[in-house]
Amino acid sequence: MGLFDNIKQKQSDAKAKKEATNEERGKELGNVSISYVGGYDDQKRFNAKLCFYENQIEYSQFGQPVKGLVIKASDVGSIEVGGQEQVKSRLSLTRMATLGVFSLAAPKRSSVKDTSVVIVLKDNRQVFFHTKDLTEFDVHSKLANAISYYHAKVGGTTSGQTNPANQGNNLDQLEKLADLKSKGIITQEEFDKKKSELLSS
Repeated sequence: MGLFDNIKQKQSDAKAKKEATNEERGKELGNVSISYVGGYDDQKRFNAKLCFYENQIEYSQFGQPVKGLVIKASDVGSIEVGGQEQVKSRLSLTRMATLGVFSLAAPKRSSVKDTSVVIVLKDNRQVFFHTKDLTEFDVHSKLANAISYYHAKVGGTTSGQTNPANQGNNLDQLEKLADLKSKGIITQEEFDKKKSELLSS
């Protein structure tokens, strides 16, 4: 086999590998350049691109995953985009294992360039990314299609099944209502009425 044939074979192999990778990933839904903070491994921060595909999420540079950070779509429990303060409070939550649901903080048009993305996995791990180059609205705009897709993938239910997102949200609301009742802000009657509504939903 001559030099030309070797080059041709390598090009063919590279093309086949790329096609196989694209098939495994699925269609790209969105990406954002952002720093990895932690949660997936113990390595230090690294700036690369967070890419969302139909079948997986990759933290990649030049089309190749860095840190081996590839998250299968089936492992994703939720995706959140928010300001740094929201993420700090997120870190203090201990009940995420019981929630395991998609929850997206409503993006606000803010000029503050301090935004985080948190990918919560079904095994309760939380993978954190952060940027000071983009506002919360900017990041949400870049990832809107991906978030919508993963929301449907995680939160979708079939007829006759209870949506776990509703269960988690209802429990949170009940706790808040109980707190309001204990402080005398709402009456027992108001609490009972709302509790009945939440439990029947």
